[in-house]
Amino acid sequence: MGLTASQNQAAVASSDAELLQATLNNVACGVVSVRADGGVITSNGVFYDMLRRAGLLKLEFVSKKREDLTALSLYEVSPKLRDRPTEVAGLTGCAFELQYIEVQDQLGGTLILMTDITSRRRNEQAMRDVVAQKEVMEQARTTFVSQVAHHFRTPLNVILGYIDILASGDANEIDAGTRNSYLGFIRESAKALLLNMNEMMEIIRLQRNEQSVELEVRELRTLISGAIDEIQSVLVAEDVELDSTAMLEVIGTSSVRMDARIARRAIASLLRTSAVLGGPGSQLKLGGRVHEPNSLTVFVEFEVGRTDVRSILDSIHSGEPVKEISLTGNASGYGLVLAAMLLRLCEIQVSATAMGERGVCIEMVFSTSG
Repeated sequence: MGLTASQNQAAVASSDAELLQATLNNVACGVVSVRADGGVITSNGVFYDMLRRAGLLKLEFVSKKREDLTALSLYEVSPKLRDRPTEVAGLTGCAFELQYIEVQDQLGGTLILMTDITSRRRNEQAMRDVVAQKEVMEQARTTFVSQVAHHFRTPLNVILGYIDILASGDANEIDAGTRNSYLGFIRESAKALLLNMNEMMEIIRLQRNEQSVELEVRELRTLISGAIDEIQSVLVAEDVELDSTAMLEVIGTSSVRMDARIARRAIASLLRTSAVLGGPGSQLKLGGRVHEPNSLTVFVEFEVGRTDVRSILDSIHSGEPVKEISLTGNASGYGLVLAAMLLRLCEIQVSATAMGERGVCIEMVFSTSG
């Protein structure tokens, strides 16, 4: 017995519905067709999964199966969809885009398409990050060029200025004492220029990771005493007193883990630059504190002359060279930057704090052995 016309129509409709559902279940985006009251005409599982990930399902429906959810009004399951949001940020950093299409057929209602745009948003954010990083690098490059120009131009101007004076005057018009004084200024400015260049190039090498480090256990007293001996001539030339008695009493015979060559270079640069920043008649005070069980702090305290304290702190923390540095050639604007980089390379923590309006305290934290 054959099928009636109505039965044939029902079979075709059922087959079409199954084909439509199979198609919907295989698309990557979430799809749902709803009536004006929120009743679900058709949908796929992806849609409800996306609702969960987007945090759009009411808490009581989060654990329900799709079959249970489709029997309910979509707006009961997800009240926020009444407001027709076009983009939703999920609970775990994911993002979704929603489109609403009014359907003009016998069923009517609204077709909602939900697309996972997490990758797109992450790519867009990555592009924004790249652009922002490029802008930071451009600003850093501009700042660096400006700083280099300052530290190179100033001693060069001094050199050229005194050379012009000597070249323009008659030999008999400039006495020997004045001539020697001018030559001394030229010599010291040339030393300052060379020191700036050497320390800047060393910083560039460090930034390129071209400095090898060999950490070993060494006696801290020997290291710091060696650095102090190295800068004695600078202390005399700058008329600066260095008091290390309290520090030596605290550290005793402690041994620390470091690269002795690099650490001594760093401490000498730090003390030398601090002495110049302190200026004539100033004093560097070295002290120490023991931290149980395996570290100790050595600190340097001094009061600055005309240099802004903030620029010294920035030099230690942010790598900004100090502009207000003397032209004696005993220290460069990059001295503290280089010292901080070398210390950190040896796994020695370094920081700086202000003490009042003119005081500075630079601390180095060493890991002790035994």
